[in-house]
Amino acid sequence: MTKITAKIYQQAINQYVLVSGFTPGAPTCPYGNHYQWVGYDLLNKKYVRFTKSVYKKLIQKVKHSST
Repeated sequence: MTKITAKIYQQAINQYVLVSGFTPGAPTCPYGNHYQWVGYDLLNKKYVRFTKSVYKKLIQKVKHSST
């Protein structure tokens, strides 16, 4: 999976989102388990891996939108 750093994310904020790890086609961890959340590139239609700083920003967005 492509790694998305904070610099890449800032250049195209609306291109990347978090989706449920149980979404059909979502990748599993190396042990075969589902992730709770995975990154998705809306432009290229593929799953991506976020750095910790980007993941934290996106998780905060998810938490705020659900309240």
